[in-house]
Amino acid sequence: MTQQVCKPSTHKSSLTKPASSALAVAVTAALSSFAYAEELRQLPVAEATAETEKSYKVDESSSFKYTQPLLDTAKTITVIPQSVMKDRGVESLRDALRNVSGISFAAGEGGQPTGDSMTIRGFSARTDMFVDGIRDIAGYTRDMYNTEAVEVAKGPGSAVNGRGSTGGSINLDTKTATLENANDVYLRVGSEGDYRATVDSNFKVGETTALRVNALLDDTDKAGRDEVNNSAYGLALSLATGLGTKSRFVLNADINSQDNLPDYGLPWVSNYSDREDRIIAPELAADEGGAPSVPFSNFYGSVHRDYEEINANSITAKYEYDVSPSTLLRAQARIGSVARESIINAPRFTYTEVDGVRIYGDGAQISLGGEKTRDTDDSLKVIQFDLVGEYQTGSVTHNVVAGVEFSQERFERWGLEDNGSDNLDTTPVLVSQYNPDPYAAYTGTYQRDDSYQDATGDNVAIYVFDTITLNEQWELTAGLRSDKFESDYRIDDAEPIATDQSMLSWSVAAVYKPVANGSIYFGVGNSFNPSAEGLTVSTRNNWADLDPEENTSYELGTKWALLNNRLNLNAALFQTIKTNARTDAEGDGSIDALEGEQEVSGLELSAAGQLSDQWAVMASYTFQDGKVTKALNDDALTEGEALARSPKNSFSLWSTYDFNTQWSAGVGAEFMDERYNSSAPGSREKADSYTTLELMLAYQLTDQFRLQLNGTNLTDEEYVDSLGGGHFIPGQGRYIRLGGSYSF
Repeated sequence: MTQQVCKPSTHKSSLTKPASSALAVAVTAALSSFAYAEELRQLPVAEATAETEKSYKVDESSSFKYTQPLLDTAKTITVIPQSVMKDRGVESLRDALRNVSGISFAAGEGGQPTGDSMTIRGFSARTDMFVDGIRDIAGYTRDMYNTEAVEVAKGPGSAVNGRGSTGGSINLDTKTATLENANDVYLRVGSEGDYRATVDSNFKVGETTALRVNALLDDTDKAGRDEVNNSAYGLALSLATGLGTKSRFVLNADINSQDNLPDYGLPWVSNYSDREDRIIAPELAADEGGAPSVPFSNFYGSVHRDYEEINANSITAKYEYDVSPSTLLRAQARIGSVARESIINAPRFTYTEVDGVRIYGDGAQISLGGEKTRDTDDSLKVIQFDLVGEYQTGSVTHNVVAGVEFSQERFERWGLEDNGSDNLDTTPVLVSQYNPDPYAAYTGTYQRDDSYQDATGDNVAIYVFDTITLNEQWELTAGLRSDKFESDYRIDDAEPIATDQSMLSWSVAAVYKPVANGSIYFGVGNSFNPSAEGLTVSTRNNWADLDPEENTSYELGTKWALLNNRLNLNAALFQTIKTNARTDAEGDGSIDALEGEQEVSGLELSAAGQLSDQWAVMASYTFQDGKVTKALNDDALTEGEALARSPKNSFSLWSTYDFNTQWSAGVGAEFMDERYNSSAPGSREKADSYTTLELMLAYQLTDQFRLQLNGTNLTDEEYVDSLGGGHFIPGQGRYIRLGGSYSF
């Protein structure tokens, strides 16, 4: 099923993405002084982000803020369409992002929950998740059952998204009702004895009205990990009316519930080479600074105690109105919440102390008393108003986007206490690292105590973008956004920690088109990271008093549509500099100063589309050199060292071939270079490089019924997928699944 994404473009003929605001009125008045061209062709409704369900080539961004085709957009943007996700058997966001090189994952730890937390171009993108252009809240694992396409925009993007977006951002384009009657039912079973069922049904219920229903039922064991299980159900409704008219309204509701046995993976054998009071026991010395030499399937949690329950709900309303063939107004609002309750064991080696020196791993035992509790509620209220238009001033065309955004985010956390009843904690139960017992007897109950954290963030933003088409060869783009971000963070009855920060974000770019199917571009933009980027503020130093970190990025690239416009090839050189990174000001970690510097430079190559009528490909390669270039005091030890979770080389390939109208096959590979969990050379741990392989075989029995066999990590490679400070989470082991889809 194909979602329609309506956006103006000089390459189309009828418009669709509206909003209203005082700013829109002002911009409209200003533009009325332009010489309006009556003959200006209308801008049409765009086909789905993925154009067709079979093509891997995507020509348009899902964001209305990028008004030009991707070929003429001065930024590295990768769109993973529905066609790729179906062929590759994508079920989670992590699965989808295997198609994009240069992204690595972080494990939950401390104040950060498990879930989708990634690093893009050397910088954390944990808070840079968006759904239909609205910031998504909380850390959790996102399912793709209601997602039409995933878009990754690399490089600083605060002019587009506001705070964060230093290395890049990720937007999920959800499924929306269209004027068609179509149904798709999918069932699959996996080699772990697991199953998944989804339903995607679209009904035309009136001349301009449609209803779309997506449902999910999932119960999955993680291949290569003992005991780990994830189950979920979801329901998403989309009601659209006025489709095909100048006035359109869409109401979307999404309910998702998860019941998981959470996983903090394996403990690192810590690197204590810079410590005099800590050493690694002889039996683990060979693994110091890396993963222990044990099966990566070992589970060091408690089946009877550990759990994770997540409930994520949202309601989104969008209204669009075509003022004229060249002007569209758009309003979008969302309320949402993510409630999470969990107990997860953080595996750590025990130690004995001799003459004041701790010997870690003596006896190679791990404690089950490292439980981490979490009882949180993240909520969000957002409203956006936008004007999107195309105007003429003589021979020059302006594609304009202007808007305002009001948002309020809130984070609440309650303490969970066992009152001494958890026997795994009060008298820590030890398990062998070689032969853990996840079924150790457990007695205890947890309930909320009197501890409480509360954080709110209020943001008001105003932005404007203008792409100026001078002639057939030259385009200039400029964007400007002003954010005023206020936050309050309170722990129990203490005085709240308040921040009030304003930031101006900008981007400028030039595109030169030597021929119609190619472009050469250069772009510059910035981003900012406030101290309360994730709402909470560190209470151990002076972060609340610090200005935002600032970043500037440069990108020189070229894009080409080849093979009769069936294949997109992209190449880009990039450099991002964080000019005022937080660093230790006093040498004891108590006070930070904005006097550090970090830098990432590299190369991106990608290809997506059809090599022939039968042969499709999606591939990307990233080289990045990320390092700390300046730091103070103890942090100065990191100067010249690699940024955390930043592989120098990474590569992704997925390709399918249709042998005939019935049989098709696919092959894929993912390579990730070695990464470190920290920039500190004397106390960091290293994850080795890895390569995984996968295959797909599909048979189209009838026009409606398709069988598909997918195999991932076929060599059963043991590798580190997500890096934490004290532990890591292994990647999925060999996994085979058979699915069948019936479309009618």
